[in-house]
Amino acid sequence: MTRWEYIEKVHMLKQESYRLDVEGWLQYELFTFPWWILLAFFICPWLLWFALAKSSMLMESLLFGALIIIPTTYLDAFGLELEFWIYPIQFLPLAPRAIPFDMSMVPVAFMLIHQYFSTWKTFSMALLVMSTLFAFVGEPFSVWLELVQYHKWNYVYSFLYYIGIGLTVRWIIVKIKSSASA
Repeated sequence: MTRWEYIEKVHMLKQESYRLDVEGWLQYELFTFPWWILLAFFICPWLLWFALAKSSMLMESLLFGALIIIPTTYLDAFGLELEFWIYPIQFLPLAPRAIPFDMSMVPVAFMLIHQYFSTWKTFSMALLVMSTLFAFVGEPFSVWLELVQYHKWNYVYSFLYYIGIGLTVRWIIVKIKSSASA
């Protein structure tokens, strides 16, 4: 088999996998109770953010959210590839598979914390509370609802990720703001 034949075979298998994924989504997932929960998880955080967002911090908040979305989405794709977790139900049959979590619930929570807790001390305390709730309440609840199944993952890892990414992105934003005002 040549390199190009191999690439073509992989491409055909990916196409078949996607076809089966869409077929299964249409037949077994779309409009089920868990699917409606994912829809709510996608829409409600953004509605909350629009209601609570401070217009004076709009661009900063959106940058904060984007800087959360990027690594969170990559980590999610990485974890799926390594089979740390799976998503038995999808909001949409597209990648990334955890759109309501990666692009709504998680970034919006971080954005609101960033807006309403402006000092490092208050931000860190709010981040600790949010990380605890997400890792030890929200994620087990999502497992119970069968929205995700963890195989090689522990809630403590999620807790540490939320803390680490929150502090890192906050540090980046503070650095950008201080260099812009200098």
